[in-house]
Amino acid sequence: MDNFDEKIFQYIKEKSLVKKGDRILIACSGGVDSVALLHFVAINREKLGVEVAAVHVDHMLRGIESEEDGTFVESVCKTYGIPFFGGSVPVPEIIKKDGGNVQAICREGRYVFFQKTMREQQFNVLATAHHAEDQLETVLMQLTKGGIPTGIPIKRMIENGILIRPFLPAMKDALYSYARRHELKFREDPSNNSNAYMRNRFRQEIVPFILKENPTAAENAVTLSSKVQEDEEFLGSMAKARLEKIVDFTDEGLPFVDSRAFMDMPTALQRRMIPLLLGYLYNNKNLPVEYKSGLIGQLLKHLGSQEGNVSIDLPFGYQFLREYGNITFVQKKTSPESNVQKTVPKGKQFFWGNDVWFYWSEVENVDVDLLTNAKEVMYFDLPEPALPLQVRRRNDGDRILLPGMVHSKRLSRLFIDEKVSKSKRLCLPIVVTAQDEVCAVPGLRYGAAFTRNRTAAGKYIFLRGEI
Repeated sequence: MDNFDEKIFQYIKEKSLVKKGDRILIACSGGVDSVALLHFVAINREKLGVEVAAVHVDHMLRGIESEEDGTFVESVCKTYGIPFFGGSVPVPEIIKKDGGNVQAICREGRYVFFQKTMREQQFNVLATAHHAEDQLETVLMQLTKGGIPTGIPIKRMIENGILIRPFLPAMKDALYSYARRHELKFREDPSNNSNAYMRNRFRQEIVPFILKENPTAAENAVTLSSKVQEDEEFLGSMAKARLEKIVDFTDEGLPFVDSRAFMDMPTALQRRMIPLLLGYLYNNKNLPVEYKSGLIGQLLKHLGSQEGNVSIDLPFGYQFLREYGNITFVQKKTSPESNVQKTVPKGKQFFWGNDVWFYWSEVENVDVDLLTNAKEVMYFDLPEPALPLQVRRRNDGDRILLPGMVHSKRLSRLFIDEKVSKSKRLCLPIVVTAQDEVCAVPGLRYGAAFTRNRTAAGKYIFLRGEI
């Protein structure tokens, strides 16, 4: 056994990643990392006492080239005598129809297929080939965004079992060496060299500089993130246990706590209790980034004080109340027919109703976190007098000029053509200019000033997101 194999086996044992009888599905793109992982688990399956198969997803972004990636992985599986499961996600078609962030759609699509395969084929472990430099990139990105440097989880529960990352302690060079030593063939994805993605910019420009300063920086990031994850898990479980002792619920099922009991908690536990409280409101869905950072700090401040009464509006129709020493969350009553026109402030996330948000800014000033979470990404240009954008419900007689049309079209006709139900028409947000001219119906159609592809004329960017 060489040093690489010994290191990985030790890591698997130390972190309890694999147990005898596991059925492991290897996520394999065809690149050197995942091919090395597939080979390592396949040739050591008897020693590990596991069954193994590979799963591959074609994102259909590179035509025949990406299709050939799947054919290549399937041929590797035949060599090892293990099952292969292949699928595809029509990312270009999704982007054309609904817009959105390419990387986010790719990730969401492939994990849906991974878990579908696990469920149908009864695999209980999904393994990915993230390595030490991936961890360093993630830690740096988290720090850049003001987050806690937890890094990529070593293992975590998923819908149909557990996700593990056995190669986290390995450097990229070690994976190339492993491939050469075992004469493994692999494929390179040219999109990994694109500077359009934040992670690629860190990978190409920042990580090499850090590794030049300290070659062990990536391995240090793995050690650090492991410790931080352990601390977070412990503090999170403690916060959950302590919160369950002081939280109660209204008749509507919304949480309330005694502020004095909350104030008696250490600040480290208070910070971790707030997302738990919000989880009761939003059924533990992922919350918008802006909501996690700024508003959590604001809630922490008011939860830890008893001075006066406080009311804070929360996204999606909820409200935080501190009154006479009690902390309560309530749901505001809003009329679905309300047609108050509201300004969408430039550079800030704007919530509309209970399930959608908007954002717009100059292209060069876009919030990268919101861009990643967006369901639709559009570019537009409007004269200054037409800004800022406004949003309201539809009015009788509303018209929109669509791309390629000479005359504007009635929204009532558009809704019929797009088969929008009458009940939904009452709730759809309508984006208008400062002069109340309809320019978009987000989630449905955008006007002539908008385009899905960035052009020289596209000065501004518009995002639509969902919860």
